[in-house]
Amino acid sequence: MKTFQLCSLMILFDQELRENEVMKGKDIPLVDSLIINKEEAEKNWLIEAVLDPEWEQFFRDYLEKNQSLMAEVTISKRTNDPATLVCEVRSVNKLVDHISVHLEGVLVVKKEDLSDMVLKKLIDEGFEGEALYNEYRKRKKDRGRAIQGILSNAYEQVKEKGFYSSGNK
Repeated sequence: MKTFQLCSLMILFDQELRENEVMKGKDIPLVDSLIINKEEAEKNWLIEAVLDPEWEQFFRDYLEKNQSLMAEVTISKRTNDPATLVCEVRSVNKLVDHISVHLEGVLVVKKEDLSDMVLKKLIDEGFEGEALYNEYRKRKKDRGRAIQGILSNAYEQVKEKGFYSSGNK
């Protein structure tokens, strides 16, 4: 196992997206946190996030419903590219001034995968040469709508593999 500092945690969406629906995201402000790579074939990760108490009910709802969520995490430095995980809330614990949330997640999209997917999509759209390079750089910079379809697709693949639930366990 390897342990890293978790620099950011964003919940990308926690429910199925309808066609043409914009992905909703919640940036979760961290008081302190870490992420552990369990170094298993299933690409499992453990997260402990210390948060302000106002987030208790948000995460407790997922725990009580046994519902998965899709999250984007940045490890070690804020300037690193984020990775996307499908997570289950394993526990929510009260601390003196904060709460501790434990998540277990499966890696579904990492930087290399995302870059490959963006590039393939551009080629499929007919970009080539200098136009391909310029559009690739533009879409990598604007992660929003350019990757929404890719993440939605990854979300569907994870559900098909049985890693995701929507509270129906």
